[in-house]
Amino acid sequence: MLKRIALVLALAASVVSGTQAASETIPRKLDLRSACALAVRHNPNLAGAAAAADVAGSLAEKARSGLYPSVVVRSGYNYLSKETLFGGTPVLEQNTLQNDIQLRQVIYSGSRVGANIAQADRGHAAARWRSEAARAEVMTQAAVAYLRARQAKDAIAVAQDTVRSLEANLDAARKLFEAGTVTKSDVLRSEVALTSARAELISAENRYGIALANLKTAIGLPQTEPVEVSDEPVDDALDTATHAPPTQRPEVSANAEAVRAAEAAARGARAEKLPTALLVADYFNEPEGSQFPRRSNSIGAGLVVQWNVFDGGLTSAGIREAEAAVRKARQDLESTKRLSELELETAKLDADSALARLATTGTQVASAEESLRALRAGYNEGITPLTDVLAAETALTEARTLRLLAAYDVKIAQVSLLRALGRTDSLLSEKGGK
Repeated sequence: MLKRIALVLALAASVVSGTQAASETIPRKLDLRSACALAVRHNPNLAGAAAAADVAGSLAEKARSGLYPSVVVRSGYNYLSKETLFGGTPVLEQNTLQNDIQLRQVIYSGSRVGANIAQADRGHAAARWRSEAARAEVMTQAAVAYLRARQAKDAIAVAQDTVRSLEANLDAARKLFEAGTVTKSDVLRSEVALTSARAELISAENRYGIALANLKTAIGLPQTEPVEVSDEPVDDALDTATHAPPTQRPEVSANAEAVRAAEAAARGARAEKLPTALLVADYFNEPEGSQFPRRSNSIGAGLVVQWNVFDGGLTSAGIREAEAAVRKARQDLESTKRLSELELETAKLDADSALARLATTGTQVASAEESLRALRAGYNEGITPLTDVLAAETALTEARTLRLLAAYDVKIAQVSLLRALGRTDSLLSEKGGK
C-alpha cells in the first residue's frame, strides 16, 4: 500500500514539474527583446533586490503597528506548600490561578510614532526604486551581452568570407603555377595565408562560444542551456527609443526617498526629548487564590506618562547622528544626480562617436573591396605580385572587422543611452517604446 502511495506521489510530482518546465521553455533562438525578458525573469540579482524590498515592506508594517493598541493575555498558576496569612487573613493560598488581559495604547509620543512610520515607508519606497534600478542594470547587461554575442557570430561570417576568398586565391595560384606563369612560392604563400585564415575562423567560433556563455550568465541561465542568437537583424527600435525624452533614473528616485527617510528619522530622534503618554486598561480574573491585594473580575484603567529627563547625553547624540545622516543622504542624492548627468552626456558622445566610426569604416570597406578586385585582376594577368593581393585581403578583413565593431558599438552605445535616459523598458518593447 505504501509503495502504491509513493508511486502516485512520484507521478504527480513529475506531472507538476513537467508542467512547470513547459511553462518555462527557453527559446532556442534569442533576439534582443527575448534576451532582456529572460534576464528579468531569471537573473538572481533581481530576486535579491525584490527580497530586500519585501524586508523594507515588513519594516513599514511593523512601524505602522505603533498606531494600534497592544493586547497582552497572561495566565499563571502558583502552588505553595503552606498558605501565607496576615493575621487571620489569607494573603497567598496554596493554589493560585490568575488571568489578566491588558491593553496599552499610545496616545501621545511627540510625533515619534508618525516619524517611525514615515521613515519606514520612505525606506520601503527607496528599496522598491533600488529594485527597479537593479532591473534596469540587469536588462542593460543582458542587452550588451546579447549584442556582443551577435557581433561574435557575425565575425564568424567575416572570417568565413576571408577563407573563401583565400581559397579562390590559392586555386588561382595553382592554375597559374601549372601554366608556368608564377613560381611555386606563390602557391606556398597562398597556402600559408589560407591556413592562417582558417585558424582565425576557429578562433572566431571560439569567441562566439565564450560570448554565448557570457550571455547565459547575464540572463541567469545555466551553461548547459542550449541557446543561440537570432540571425535576424538587430531590432531598429533602439534607434527610435534613444530619441525619447529622459525620465528620472531609479537610482535618483531611490536616493530621494532615502533623504525623506533620513529626515523622518531625524524627526523621530528629536521626539525622544518629548514625553510619551499611554492609556493602560486591564481585566483581572483570579478563580483560585486569596484575591489579595486585588479582587477577581475587576477592571483597571490608568494613564502612564514617561519622560526621559536625563540619559547622559544619549538622546542628544542620537539627534546629532540622525541629522548627520540627513546631510549624508542629501549629498548622496546630489552625487547620484551629477553622476546620472555624466552618464547621459557620455552615452550621447559615445553614440555619436560610434556612428561616425561606422560611416568611416563603411568607406574603408568599399575602398578595400575595390582595391582587392583590381589587384586580383592584375595578378591573374601577371601584372600584380601575390604579396599585394594578400596584403589587400588582410586590409579588407581588417576593414570589415572594424565596420562590424563600429556597427555593434553603435547599438551598445544606444543601450547605454537608454540606461542613462531611464528608459530600459524600451528593450522589452517590440516598438522600442515611446
